Amino acid sequence: MSRLQSIENALVEINETVFQELCDSFLTIRNSNYSAFSRTGSQSGKQKTTVGTPDSFFLLPSGKYIYVEHTTISNGRVNKLINDISKCLDTSKTGVPVDDIEEIILCLNFNLKTDQIEKIKNLLKGTYIKLTLNTLDSLSIELLFHHRDLVHQFLGLPLDSGQIVSIKQFVNEYNKASKGVATQIDNQFLHREDEMNNLIASLHQSDFIILTGAPGVGKTKLAIETIQQYLIGNSNFNAFCISYKNYSLLDDLYQYMNKEKDYILFVDDANRIDAFNQIVGFYKSTRRGTLKVLITVRDYAYQEVGKLCYEYSPIRIDLMKLNDDQIIDIIKSDSFKISNSDYHKEIVRIADGNPRLAIMTAKLAIEKQNIYALSDVSDLFEKYFSTFIKDDGEFSKEINLKCLGLIAFFFTLPYKDKDIIKKILAKFGMTYLEFVDSIDKLENLELVEIQFEHVKIPEQNLSTYFFYKSFIKDNLLSFDELLMNYFENNSDRFKDCIIPANNTFGHENVMGKIKPKLQDFWIASKLNEEKSFKFLSTFWFYLQEETLEFVFNIISKIKASDNIEYNTKYKTNAFSYDKNNIIELLGNFFRFSHNLQDVIELLFEFTRKTPQHLPELIHKIKEELTFDDVDERNGFKRQEILIDILLEKFEQYDGLYAKSFYELSKTFLKYKFHHTKGGRNNTIYWYDYAIPNNEFLQKIRIKIWQTLDTNFINYPNESLEVITGYSERNPDVIMDIMYFDLSFILSIINNHLTSNSFEHCYYVQKQIRWLMKCSITHESFEMLLRKFTNSTYEIFLKIDWDRYRDKESYEFSDFKEYDALKETEIRNSFIFNSVREFEIFYIDFTRIKKWKPDNWNYNNCIEFIIDQICINNFSLGIGILKFLIEKENEIDYIPILVLRNQLNTQFKIEKIWSLIQSKFFKGRTEWEISFYENIDDKFINLELIRNIIETINQIQYPITLNIGKFKRYTSLKPNLFQEILYVVIDKINDTGTRIILRGSFFSDYFDLLGTDITLIKKGYLQQYVLDEHIDYNGEGLINILKLDSTFLLEYIENIISDTGFERKSHHKNLSIIWSIEKIENVLIQALDLVFNKDNHYYISDYICESFFLDLKDEMSEKADIFILNYIRNNNNNLDKMNFMINIIRNKRNHLFDSALLLFISLNQDIDYFSKISWRGNGGSYSGDVIIGDIQAAEWRNILSIVETSNVGIRLIPIKKYISDKVRSKLEYGNWERQRKFLGKH
Repeated sequence: MSRLQSIENALVEINETVFQELCDSFLTIRNSNYSAFSRTGSQSGKQKTTVGTPDSFFLLPSGKYIYVEHTTISNGRVNKLINDISKCLDTSKTGVPVDDIEEIILCLNFNLKTDQIEKIKNLLKGTYIKLTLNTLDSLSIELLFHHRDLVHQFLGLPLDSGQIVSIKQFVNEYNKASKGVATQIDNQFLHREDEMNNLIASLHQSDFIILTGAPGVGKTKLAIETIQQYLIGNSNFNAFCISYKNYSLLDDLYQYMNKEKDYILFVDDANRIDAFNQIVGFYKSTRRGTLKVLITVRDYAYQEVGKLCYEYSPIRIDLMKLNDDQIIDIIKSDSFKISNSDYHKEIVRIADGNPRLAIMTAKLAIEKQNIYALSDVSDLFEKYFSTFIKDDGEFSKEINLKCLGLIAFFFTLPYKDKDIIKKILAKFGMTYLEFVDSIDKLENLELVEIQFEHVKIPEQNLSTYFFYKSFIKDNLLSFDELLMNYFENNSDRFKDCIIPANNTFGHENVMGKIKPKLQDFWIASKLNEEKSFKFLSTFWFYLQEETLEFVFNIISKIKASDNIEYNTKYKTNAFSYDKNNIIELLGNFFRFSHNLQDVIELLFEFTRKTPQHLPELIHKIKEELTFDDVDERNGFKRQEILIDILLEKFEQYDGLYAKSFYELSKTFLKYKFHHTKGGRNNTIYWYDYAIPNNEFLQKIRIKIWQTLDTNFINYPNESLEVITGYSERNPDVIMDIMYFDLSFILSIINNHLTSNSFEHCYYVQKQIRWLMKCSITHESFEMLLRKFTNSTYEIFLKIDWDRYRDKESYEFSDFKEYDALKETEIRNSFIFNSVREFEIFYIDFTRIKKWKPDNWNYNNCIEFIIDQICINNFSLGIGILKFLIEKENEIDYIPILVLRNQLNTQFKIEKIWSLIQSKFFKGRTEWEISFYENIDDKFINLELIRNIIETINQIQYPITLNIGKFKRYTSLKPNLFQEILYVVIDKINDTGTRIILRGSFFSDYFDLLGTDITLIKKGYLQQYVLDEHIDYNGEGLINILKLDSTFLLEYIENIISDTGFERKSHHKNLSIIWSIEKIENVLIQALDLVFNKDNHYYISDYICESFFLDLKDEMSEKADIFILNYIRNNNNNLDKMNFMINIIRNKRNHLFDSALLLFISLNQDIDYFSKISWRGNGGSYSGDVIIGDIQAAEWRNILSIVETSNVGIRLIPIKKYISDKVRSKLEYGNWERQRKFLGKH
């Protein structure tokens, strides 16, 4: 009997209920575009039919309906069909207008004659309803060729092995195999959109796609979702999945897949399918339709599967673990709805990027409704293994668990190196044969990976579990032996195993088992101080008393320092590398309140004896002991302990604690605390913690404020520094806490501050204005603002430019308007009738200027004051300028506005010039330059010009000259700028004085530099040496090149001969040279200069590439022609070829194909070709990439270009060389995979 006949017979004999289920399953697969589906003629949960019209229906997205009626031989034939259609058209029975019915489908397990079909069709005349008949013949054919999984499921026929199934059936089987554990693949699809798009694109490009990744990262889920999405846009394709059941696949593949049609075949976990070769063989068979094979394989097994389909150029896609945010989104989704951030942190830590574990942990959290249930998840891990380990007997064998424990500790083990392995195994009573046999079985269970002659556990969280289970929980392996034999050289592995085990399985479970063993080891090793630090740095948490005693004994032996000066200041990053062992060791205790008091007192005692380490201790406290969200849950116990110790010792007049209290108070009175912490997988994250205004926090702040108040008299400067820092404006204020602090602030002001002190006035005014700005009010504010002011503070208010503060006093809409208002205030406020009055003001001015660091605009105030004085009383102004000169111009004042407004009469000119020349003082040259710049035009004469030259000639210190205003002198002396350039050149040559001509000198004033091109070139090169940023846009260089294009050679020679060039970066874009006619020959010579330089490889990156930057239009075309001609003329010069290919790769990439083809048409010498960096040296790579694969792809691209050449057989050696490069890079890629596999080994 044929297979078709078997199906027909089974359909004829089928139960009417099973027939309806079969047809409904068939139709839902064939009609996937529906909004709703209902089986009104079937009883839910029972294999019985019920009366209903229609038997089933589909609601389409358009709002129309498809009605389905089922009829078997046992319940009638044609009359039944006619009756069914009549009822479907009866609106009173269906509740649906006839116009809303798009199609009626009749499914029957018998055939109809022509006249019977016509009789049925006539019932729908006058309607637009489509009629579809699935008779015995048509249904049998469809089931045979396209739905054999339904034949197996509903008809029970052994027509195939049930290994080729639909996507829906595959998902059902997959979920069923999970035994109810959260490995189902029909959860909400999240965070793989980019990977899906990449996978869809790959399906368009290749017939074989291999999706790799670690177990549990979601390969299967992604593949299923991608196939379904692909089918929507490619309706000509159908999809099947391999549900491997250890039978031959080939017959099933031929039965299911029509050679004329297009299919996607999904092969999950291909490395576990020993018949995978049959799939490859089936692909090779002759067929008209397209067959695409999507494969998932665990990353460690990629090589095995990849080799089987290598000839078809499979595309490999690596699926990475999900990041923490993506895991959080999964557990927050509608599938789990876990929104508590504390649960998020724990689930993320346990899952370690594994979606499967994340889902399982989420389900456990939902079940237990207790976050502490996640502190010991060993049972969860046991359950996890049941999702993919079928042989529980092997997993439970003691020898296998022992092997897993050892592998977990060592991370990787070289299983082929008998000498190493035997020594390790002997320590734990195991043999080499047992080990090899065990890892073979463990690999089959996919609990270990074997690659590159090493074995390891694929995931860190699983490795942690096996270490815990074998060494701690079940005590299968001796932790004593591990410590005794391997701690010395593997201390980091102890940290990497024990700390995660502690965090995942509960520190009580870990501590109870290992603490006695650690204590025994400590007794035997504590006499060696270096080894003791190393041991306690790893196990301090379990040996806290031992650690404290160890440090106490060390400190006791330290001789007290004679230096009793305590300094708490330190520079940024001061302790990034040089860290003290004692502070680092005891600093670990800062994270917990237990033993914290002893730790703090020990550390301060240590810094009392070694004061040089006090800044590091202060830094460590600020880093580890500031407020955090965990502290809030514990009532800020850690901070309370610290403050109580500081205050207790402070009250005992301990200077060390007093100094530390004032420094730390600045930190602990803040509102928010910025934390930088190490996250999982070597990540770093930042966050700000805002303190709450609760009773615990208030208690701490009260102690700090009251201590500041009580001790202000004895520590006035330190106290003022603390409260001044508190008054600084910042966006982190918390209103409730500001209100709470207010009474303490006012107490300090009223008890200790005086209006006679400028510093006190400054603080009070700033503090109260900031409080008011933050909407904090108090009845005493107005009184205090009136009280705390004095003459110095009034001066400060006028000379200090603070736009935000002065908003209260001025109405202005922009900064320019504010500047004008401020200038007017200064001019009107400081009216002096004598030099003596100015001197009194000057005392306050210099005090304020030195006190406030950001005083850059204070000299503007002096400028406005003196200018106004000169306008009102020129003689008094001269007297004040003379006073400043006699003070050696200590405030670095340069008169500009004053001279501009006063140098307008002969009398004033002579008076001011005489004053400037009266003595040498700081900045006299700048005063003279300002004099020449600001004198009225009508007083310009040749004597002034001579003075300008003389001033420049007398310069004795570094200066930058902006001589643009000297242009007006050229009417009397046209060659003035040329003469200035000459003087500057000679001055620099003779004395080495750094005189810089402001950047645009050679562009803005080039026409005034005369015709002495030698002088201009010399000046330009000299200025470049002093300041590489001169002539930034290169306009001056172009001006010179237009007169003498060979200057490019001198310019390049000057650059490459600069001994400091390697420390500079060449900023100028030299592509401007292409605007010069016939520059090509000069450029060739310039490039030769570079190549003849010893370090030309380095220099060419900075200089030569700058000739080809950002080229546009004609200049771009001109440069491209030059490049190709350069290759044509230098194809036998390796240095020049490498240089130009480098230029092409980095700046003119569009020329690469042409350049390569041009070269191989001229030179087929394999020795030359192999020494040219066609793909460059190295590269910049980011992320978890395989560099060898990337470089192999680049060489493949080069080969594809070479293969387009018509040179012929002369290129065989070059093609062979490139092919060898491809293979070499692929081998390097395998080495990278090995290195990543070995990881921390």
